[in-house]
Amino acid sequence: MSQKRENVHNFLNHLRKDFAYRTFVFSGLSFCATVLFAGYNFFLGIAYGAAWNFCICVYFVCLALLRAYVIVSELRAFAVKDGEGEKRRARAFFVQSVSLFAVDLALVAPISLMVMQDRTVEYSAIPAITIAAYTTYRIVLSARNFFKARSQGNAGVKMLRNIGLMDALVSVLSLQYTLVMTFGDGVDGEMLPLCAVSSFAVWAFLVGFSVRIVWVALRELRAVRRA
Repeated sequence: MSQKRENVHNFLNHLRKDFAYRTFVFSGLSFCATVLFAGYNFFLGIAYGAAWNFCICVYFVCLALLRAYVIVSELRAFAVKDGEGEKRRARAFFVQSVSLFAVDLALVAPISLMVMQDRTVEYSAIPAITIAAYTTYRIVLSARNFFKARSQGNAGVKMLRNIGLMDALVSVLSLQYTLVMTFGDGVDGEMLPLCAVSSFAVWAFLVGFSVRIVWVALRELRAVRRA
């Protein structure tokens, strides 16, 4: 019993002092939250016949899988000694960066659906409240981790920070679309063009940010290989 208590104490102490360790532990919870949100969008797609929700569901599933890949890659790199772990981290970081760029390009589908759709999706207030709660949670968590992770040298922590930022921004897009359909005038209202423009602006930022991440990952990979 005392051994279990000591193990719990060591775990909590490590969790409190080590930011990288804490990031990877809580990423498991973030993975579950993203999967649940993707599942909720799949449910909304069926309930309201909304292709938008199906597309957003696919996007968040891809983010969840990428987050899981980062955690697994870090565990594999941690098990390797004598500098090989850093090489594995650099290679994994590059692959993850390219994958994140590809996922962001896939946002073209839901944004195009929003602009070109010809019918209003009549959501109830419950989806709007649920998505607003998830968006608030993501924004707070992403903002907190984004600035704290800037001083970290661990590539996995950096990638989880980037995934969290993109998760938060796309959840904002999902929220504004849901609010326009729920409380606005839908496809015939004045808010939809503004919603489309803001969505394109967020998408352009995400793509530009992903390109920068790929460039940084490529630079770090070359540096590790030279070393």
